[in-house]
Amino acid sequence: MFSLSVSAKENALEKISLQLQWLDQFQFAGYYMAKEQGFYKGVGLEVEFKKFDLSVSSLDEVLENKGTYAIGRSSLIIDKSKGKDIKLISATFQSSPNILLAIKKSKIDSVKAFKNRRIMLTDDASQGVSVLAMMKQQDIALDDIVRVNHSFNIEDLIDAKVDLMASYISNEPFLLQEKGVAYTIFDPKDYGFDFYSDILFTSSEEVAQHTQRTKNFKEASLKGWEYAFSHINESVDVILEKYNTQHKSREALLYEAKVLKKLAYYKTQKLGNIDQHKIQRIYDLYN
Repeated sequence: MFSLSVSAKENALEKISLQLQWLDQFQFAGYYMAKEQGFYKGVGLEVEFKKFDLSVSSLDEVLENKGTYAIGRSSLIIDKSKGKDIKLISATFQSSPNILLAIKKSKIDSVKAFKNRRIMLTDDASQGVSVLAMMKQQDIALDDIVRVNHSFNIEDLIDAKVDLMASYISNEPFLLQEKGVAYTIFDPKDYGFDFYSDILFTSSEEVAQHTQRTKNFKEASLKGWEYAFSHINESVDVILEKYNTQHKSREALLYEAKVLKKLAYYKTQKLGNIDQHKIQRIYDLYN
């Protein structure tokens, strides 16, 4: 009878999905821990994590009802302004991890020194807006640099095939430290360009038809993030066991966790905060 009652309860769980925007790592630890700690089940939800696929648009997943929720970048603000029927639920990171990295021996010590340098950037222009804004502020235009397609290989920076590389402050600096390579970080937020990152969003239809479910998912997810940041070692253990498709080392995940915790609580004590004034500033910067 007990087994039957447990089975009935599990069958009663609402099945939803979350589309991830990158490969498994601590970047999504809050969602992993919300699932592992039973926070989702506690509010009647069974959550499927949809793995990152370069050919899959998180925005289309949500708008075409292929997925329930997704994680996106600040460019969602522009998508929404252009009429995409979405709702932004929470912003995991109050400051973006997007930076530019240079090797010390390149002697690039200022943004103005970017002129005529080879800079490895992604094809997704919206992802690098904060970096481009930083450059423009220092009178460096796209025509002033040699743009190189991103290989996602840190060795290209070390071997001087490029002079600067678009990176995540929570990942690539650790790789350079491991190799004993001195580096310089150029962070847009140091120049006043502070973007949200990893915004949880869904369709307006989902919010209208399943208001309580959306609220439950948001609260359980934030509870997961609070747990992940309060139990970093335990969360890293879980990732190593169940969510380590990149085969990251414990040390790399611990480094990532500590850096991302700072970004999650940057200028706030409230996880997931979205401020209307900051949204407006980001919108203006995109324009």
